[in-house]
Amino acid sequence: MLLHLLVLAPFAVALLMVATSGFDSKSTSRIAILFGAIFTALSIRLITVGYAATSPIEWFTLPGTSTTLYYSLISQGINVWMVFLSTTVSLIALIAARESFGNNYKNFAIGIFALLGAMNGTFLASDAVLFFFFFEAMVVPAAILIAAYGGKDRKAAAMNFAIYTLAGSAPMAIALWYLLSVGTGSSAGHLFMAYQGVSAPIQTLLFVSFALAFLVKTPLFPFHGWQAQAYAEAPAPLSAVLAGAMSKAGVYGFFFWVLPIFGSDSSMMNLMMWIGLFTAVYGALMALRATDAKKLLAFSSMGHLGLAIAAIFSLSPTMIPAVLVLLVAHGLSSSSQFILTGVAERFAESRELKKMGGLAARNPVFGFLFGFACIAALAVPGTAGFIGEFLILLSLWQVGPVPAILAGLCLILSAVYMLRFIQAVIFGKADKVETRPCHKISPFDAAAVGVLLLLLVVFGVRPALIMDSLNGATQDEVVADMEDSEDVF
Repeated sequence: MLLHLLVLAPFAVALLMVATSGFDSKSTSRIAILFGAIFTALSIRLITVGYAATSPIEWFTLPGTSTTLYYSLISQGINVWMVFLSTTVSLIALIAARESFGNNYKNFAIGIFALLGAMNGTFLASDAVLFFFFFEAMVVPAAILIAAYGGKDRKAAAMNFAIYTLAGSAPMAIALWYLLSVGTGSSAGHLFMAYQGVSAPIQTLLFVSFALAFLVKTPLFPFHGWQAQAYAEAPAPLSAVLAGAMSKAGVYGFFFWVLPIFGSDSSMMNLMMWIGLFTAVYGALMALRATDAKKLLAFSSMGHLGLAIAAIFSLSPTMIPAVLVLLVAHGLSSSSQFILTGVAERFAESRELKKMGGLAARNPVFGFLFGFACIAALAVPGTAGFIGEFLILLSLWQVGPVPAILAGLCLILSAVYMLRFIQAVIFGKADKVETRPCHKISPFDAAAVGVLLLLLVVFGVRPALIMDSLNGATQDEVVADMEDSEDVF
């Protein structure tokens, strides 16, 4: 029941929000935040439950095959924390949006709840076609929200985002249909057996088709063309959801589907590790030269997720806790930074770094929160990011010194651009700052960000809260659990 609620109830709430008044934004926001808090509480409950699976409900028989598809959900290890991120960041976005959306809050909340249901379905689906359905469904509310409430280039950004992600997933749809046509089921285990029965050239084509969908959604170089523009043009609360939660769907797809199905191909695993490392270095360098604050954060996010992908395909024994802690830390950190950058954008009336200076003296609370969020993003000891990045370095060192050195270079570069970011926004001198009114950060924004920063410290001091959900499982055991999920069918 808990899994069904986390997936289906957000869609029901989105429909319920349609009936609320669009002119009473305070009442609408209270309802939205209440439901957001309920879903966050349910996700915390899911973490305490650990492993759970629903009874399969027959969906339909895939045309051209004899495979029956099922509506079936499963929670284990990593995906319970991905659901925690999606619900928590969505709640924070709903709180932060109260300050800036006014009478548009109702429509924003409808889109966020629809996106939340799709994200939770993506993370909890144990049937491959059901996963793909939710994986693609995320695009619709996200693109609509960007196009409706983004910046001046919002329509181009929304179109670019939709075209990239939908086109990138098209080969996966064909590859999935092919595997189901030669196999007998739609779990990871069934697909692995079907994959083993085809020729080597077809195996390579199938791997590329699956990987492309996740390369685009994460995104990794060179399939990142949509990301910086979409993150920059989206309203800040939505950018927080895109970076803090939705981006994890691509990483999760690599872990939950690509590894169990294609993990026997060591050459492809090695190639993906190097793509992840290259993306990490590229993202850090692009963030270093960025002049747009939200694009800087977009490239920073790409760099950190590149490290997560590199760690996954290192196949190191320590990679599962490393990736899990890094993803949770990145989700909390990036979403807090996007919300605070949105606040700075309202203060400065621009996303340009050179126009955002001097905010610490004029807005002490904002300056403290922004500085804390950026320092936490540097993975200083005492934060979850430190544990995640240390474990990532350890995982890559077990492969060899070169991958670990490249990862270390990325971390050094991230310190450079993040300190530059701090200096430019809260200590720098803005253009014509004296002509602007002296704004103060709202209690809603401060409370929303404060919760995220508190969680970063809590998980940094007590990372076992995250890692204990793996129950000491090794990579092989986790993958075996995925494959055993076919038994429910």
